[in-house]
Amino acid sequence: MRNRTLLISLLAVGLSGCLVKGTSRTAGGPPPPPPSGGTTTTTTVVSEPPPAQPASAPQPPPQPPGHQGPPHNHGQARAQEVHDRNDARKAQHDADKAEKKADQAEKKADKMEAKAEKTEAKAEKAEAKGQDKKAEKLEKQADKQEKAADKQDKKADKLDDKADKAQDKADKAKGKK
Repeated sequence: MRNRTLLISLLAVGLSGCLVKGTSRTAGGPPPPPPSGGTTTTTTVVSEPPPAQPASAPQPPPQPPGHQGPPHNHGQARAQEVHDRNDARKAQHDADKAEKKADQAEKKADKMEAKAEKTEAKAEKAEAKGQDKKAEKLEKQADKQEKAADKQDKKADKLDDKADKAQDKADKAKGKK
């Protein structure tokens, strides 16, 4: 029973392909019959050899198929673009980080200078009250604070220069894109 069903289904599928296409799939069979339009004319086409080309123009040997020049590896180019973008992003991040550090150092230096000025003001008040020892002690403390503030200013300047260099590097990396 199964064999019969299988045979019928295969036959149906095979015939449906022939009916849909309108032609059979034989390789060496006769040509299809002419359309039935009332008159039948038979035309025979005789193929002639192509005209010979002059031998004076030699043609270069053909290159093997698939060889169009140096191969272009799109994956490597894309990887390089991504690498460049990541480098530019990292350089910009480093520049921002250096700028932030420089700003923090400048703020710290400003705070130290303000603290030194307050200490000097206290020293002047103590001197005005006649507390010479206290005034002398406060002046020494103010001098130390001023030196620390100057040191912090120098550090801030160095960090500012470093931030400028990092920004230049980031701009250069951005320009490569």
